[in-house]
Amino acid sequence: MELSCPISAERINENVVRIIAFMVAVIAIICVVFSNYWAIVFLLIDFALRAFTTGKFSMLKFMAIKIANGLSLTPKMKDLAPKKFAATMGFGFCLLITAIFIFNYYTAALILTLLLTAFALLESLFSICIGCYVYTVINLITKSKA
Repeated sequence: MELSCPISAERINENVVRIIAFMVAVIAIICVVFSNYWAIVFLLIDFALRAFTTGKFSMLKFMAIKIANGLSLTPKMKDLAPKKFAATMGFGFCLLITAIFIFNYYTAALILTLLLTAFALLESLFSICIGCYVYTVINLITKSKA
């Protein structure tokens, strides 16, 4: 199976993306440790801002840009489309976690939050985008039905 990702002409600094992913993981871990699912609502909103808008009002993107600049990291420009797709997946995950938590399925919410944490850490630490794997599987499924 060859990995495929959505593509666009827009670019984003990979360092910023990886810092955002690390912050997502930290917030999700805090959520689990303190059983505070308001943190997931914050992530839900931030993912929505990055997935469905330019991300101009994303608090995590703002902080990540400041951190990257403060550390004088050399920009590594990458295609934006896979990161937007991953942000859309993150939004869906956080929406699902919030709904599950509201209906008192704490164990399921915990498992999904840990999965979100794992995906964010893979992106942050190893630059492995789970969104590209999901996108590839979706394309394989839709092409086999055509």
